[in-house]
Amino acid sequence: MTLRNLRIFLAVADCGSMSEAAKKMNIAQPSVSGTIGEIEEQYGVRLFERLGRRLYITPTGTQLREYARHILSMYDAMEQRLKNADETDMLRVGATVTVGTCILGGVLQQYISETKNQPPQVVVDNTRVIEQHLLKSRLDVAVVEGKITSPDLVTQFMMYDPMVLVCASDRNPFGSKKSVRLADLRDIPFILREKGSGTREVFESVMPHINIQWVCNNSEAILRGVEMGFGMTVISRRLASERLRSGALTELRVADAELNRQFHIVWHKNKYLSESMKQFINTCARCGERIRAQ
Repeated sequence: MTLRNLRIFLAVADCGSMSEAAKKMNIAQPSVSGTIGEIEEQYGVRLFERLGRRLYITPTGTQLREYARHILSMYDAMEQRLKNADETDMLRVGATVTVGTCILGGVLQQYISETKNQPPQVVVDNTRVIEQHLLKSRLDVAVVEGKITSPDLVTQFMMYDPMVLVCASDRNPFGSKKSVRLADLRDIPFILREKGSGTREVFESVMPHINIQWVCNNSEAILRGVEMGFGMTVISRRLASERLRSGALTELRVADAELNRQFHIVWHKNKYLSESMKQFINTCARCGERIRAQ
């Protein structure tokens, strides 16, 4: 088994097609099919089922795909490190939207100040996207607000993030009431984050039937829509705090539901923990402790 074999196999597994993998790697299709055949013959396994014109990866192929991702990731990281031996590791950090908006900047400032490392590359997206990036070794470590579903990812608690139900102060559908129950919200229009968002996941976990008026992947757009009276939302208190202080938005307590959630530091269980990763994880943990103590 060579690194080239692993790269070809991984291209086929990702593309689901030998012809597409050949185009992606700029090699002839017979070379691709020949390589897959060699691996299968060498180990006496079946990596793909060929049904009609389509390929379906087998359980053995799925296992090899995970090994291949991390072997190639570590090899590429080694090569990059050796080629740039005079430079500090470039850490790849992921964050979900609330984390990226509210706390990531402070964490990165502390990390850079303490370690003197160069600023990490950062990707901010929803929980499901960040989870996939971690599983495919496109990110080294992340801080997320949503629930991680893959057993291949390690999660470490960082801090709590209280959430609030808010509406426009001058368009409260419940008049002067400051407390509601979930049943009261069934017909109220809501502006929520997209599917895959940890913020939306928290609300859907307690209220599965929601009258969704708008779907936005931008927290500022959501808050602006609520402020203009197009619907209510459930959002991190950190994101809504300025408008709550100014009186533009009003918070309503949900009497029969708990809307709090947690931020977690996440990385792949098979990931080699470089010194920069360890430093970043430690910085996140200490920042979480400091915020909790405030």
